[in-house]
Amino acid sequence: MSARAGISIRDVVTPVTIVTFVVSTITGIMLLLHWNAGLVRFSHEWLSVVFSAVAIWHLARNWKSFTAYLRRNTALAVFAVSLVASVAFTGITGDTSNASPGAVFRALSNATLESAAPAFGMTPGDAVAKLRSANIEASGGETLSEIGTRTGVGPAAIATILATQGRR
Repeated sequence: MSARAGISIRDVVTPVTIVTFVVSTITGIMLLLHWNAGLVRFSHEWLSVVFSAVAIWHLARNWKSFTAYLRRNTALAVFAVSLVASVAFTGITGDTSNASPGAVFRALSNATLESAAPAFGMTPGDAVAKLRSANIEASGGETLSEIGTRTGVGPAAIATILATQGRR
């Protein structure tokens, strides 16, 4: 896109920056609050990559202005404090374990209701009763995946019902 065609790069980059910033912020907050995390994770990750690419383009395009800005002591001090605080916060809250929530969920989904029930703090009979109260017929010998596939809601919905609905 060239200025000759009537559309400048800035006319495209500015709206893309605004939209990806807003979406990345909202989905980041949703992930922080564990609200529809599975629904927004992919969007958050990839739109954050787009936002980062646009930000890098902006930095490169305005390099002279940025370096002049960072020559000011206040700006440089705030930049340094922000960087140190970010690294410290990541170090304090980060997790270097090799735990894989996906692997845990796959194992749970492939477990029979009888085997999975204790993970939800209930007996197999309680798990069957809880699913029945949600109008889902199940037996202890079926896996969460089988129940979810048969009922058309998926194993995640079955696990969610067992974990939350009518908790005793």
